[in-house]
Amino acid sequence: MLSRLLSQIFAISALSGAVLGCQVGCIEDGSGTTCSAKSLERFDGAPPPVQVFDRVPGAPVTIDVMYGNAVVQRSTSGKIEVQFAPFVYAGYGERARADQQLSQNLRATATTGTGVVATVRREGGSNGLGANVLVRLPDDFDGPIKIVNRGNGPLNHFDVKVEFVARASAITVTNDSQLGSCWIQGAPSVRNTTVQCGEDISVFDVSDQVSIENVEKRHDEDTPAVTLRLARVSPGSPGGRISSASGAIAATFPSAGGYVIDAKVPVKGVVQEGTLPQSCVKEEAGPAQKTIRCGQGPTYELTAGAAPDYIGQPSDSNVTLEYR
Repeated sequence: MLSRLLSQIFAISALSGAVLGCQVGCIEDGSGTTCSAKSLERFDGAPPPVQVFDRVPGAPVTIDVMYGNAVVQRSTSGKIEVQFAPFVYAGYGERARADQQLSQNLRATATTGTGVVATVRREGGSNGLGANVLVRLPDDFDGPIKIVNRGNGPLNHFDVKVEFVARASAITVTNDSQLGSCWIQGAPSVRNTTVQCGEDISVFDVSDQVSIENVEKRHDEDTPAVTLRLARVSPGSPGGRISSASGAIAATFPSAGGYVIDAKVPVKGVVQEGTLPQSCVKEEAGPAQKTIRCGQGPTYELTAGAAPDYIGQPSDSNVTLEYR
């Protein structure tokens, strides 16, 4: 991870608002890329008022962030609430320039039409300009959730964190922030889950169809690249695919219900099937390829460490299965 971080940010010397020593900092704006013997400093803008919207039954919520974190939490007002926290990375001590960009070049908007759409964009300014987005959902929200984090800026450490989904029907998350993780506390009502992320992916308590891909090729082996806890599998579910370019997959399946797990580790590692429920049987082609049949039902394909690019020997990318 360290080598990827260094290659990505080159000589930029700020992270999460911290200011480091005098180094060469590079940032892009309309005139091109400028590098100077200053470290980048994060300047926070004044947050605009919280925007409040009525829920429309079945209507979606969309979060589309150019640069920043995306967070979803529970609303206690019975409404959908949207809040932005603007910021910009600029040269150390360049407060006036930062304030100018925050007031003139940032477009953070929440609109209604087909559901509620929260968007962060830029019109001019530098690529260090962005905003964190916080959306709160009421308990009766029952539409799909779509989140896109574009990670378009000099530091790509921004996360997607979904702490509450109410009774959402589906969730789709794409996080192109290369050092950002995806953490999703779902619910059994979520019957279609799609997640693509470059760092740790954690998805809990969703149902049925899942498509999860971790694209990081040098994953930190201390934590799984993908953690999945599936709440239930309905008859007729399409099943799903869970994969990592590198790093382990830890998946928990229901102890009851019909499904098939096809798990494999193509490069280095093993499949650890755990203690099987009584209804399940194992077919083993080898330590790195196993099929678990728990009655009749959809197939879930798990592939760990399909395309690692570690320096030297690749780390183990195991598949670990549990049931509850």
